[in-house]
Amino acid sequence: MQSDMKKKIVVLGSINMDLVVRTDRAPEGGETLTGSSFQTIPGGKGANQAVAIARQGGEVVMVGRVGNDAFGNELVAKLKENKVNVDQVKYDDTCSTGVAMIVVEKTGQNRIIVVAGANGRVINTDVDEARTLFSQSEFLVVQLETPLSTVAYALNAAKAEHVRTVFNAAPAPSKPLDDAMLKQIDYLLVNETEAETIAGKAVENIESALEVAQNLQRKTKGNIVLTLGEKGSVVADGTSVWHTPAFKIEVVDTTAAGDAFTGGLVNSLQKGMSLKDAVIHASAAGALAACKFGAQPSLPTGDEIKEFLASRNIC
Repeated sequence: MQSDMKKKIVVLGSINMDLVVRTDRAPEGGETLTGSSFQTIPGGKGANQAVAIARQGGEVVMVGRVGNDAFGNELVAKLKENKVNVDQVKYDDTCSTGVAMIVVEKTGQNRIIVVAGANGRVINTDVDEARTLFSQSEFLVVQLETPLSTVAYALNAAKAEHVRTVFNAAPAPSKPLDDAMLKQIDYLLVNETEAETIAGKAVENIESALEVAQNLQRKTKGNIVLTLGEKGSVVADGTSVWHTPAFKIEVVDTTAAGDAFTGGLVNSLQKGMSLKDAVIHASAAGALAACKFGAQPSLPTGDEIKEFLASRNIC
């Protein structure tokens, strides 16, 4: 049974303002198109995952940086509004808040360009200053929109404190990850592109995904969750490997669907669910997020996930 002291979930990662344009299709090189709408929406993979967990009832502490600017102020306020602890979010006077330029096509497909800003200045000292939280935490969740060296340092610090680590290797790393770093990961979450970069083998279908997941499991010794979009996900836990189908939905916007999935998985595991059941709940969270527009506004609550699963006769 989980210790009463181990209630928190620490999320170290990016905090961005998403600048979102909706259009029928993305422009070709040198082409100008007219968009149908523009919005500024709180985002960043780290912040999205923190909000996703909090909306499902998790106690979350965010570790990261924003610029000392209007976007930074708004983003911190939104995290507070979603009951995320922001005591470890720093204001950086040397650069702007991170932004993501997002083009959403009418099909729901998106194209994203990220400018790291203050996210690129998250350093080991930020981890050290938050380290006292690890003794109170069951999970550390990290991604790759902050410096890789800081992510590796945080994983090592968490493992030293017997904290379970969740690494969403997104966006895809520019090169294979160090084997020593991979050994610090209890749950590795990747999509097809990210899995190929780390494993060195393409994911072309469910069969190859099962093979790649097993290869990654042998490399990390942890649990592998490889998401396949509308094809669902495959999981390897060292004992078995299996495929979980995706829920059929009408896609509106896939932005933050992966972050909803990550949040759903972590929240479900903390509640004591088996990995198989946690993946089903995570899939429901991702599906619900893809049914709404925007990043953080699309993230579902725990009650919404329960209702969604009940409507499909899944408890």
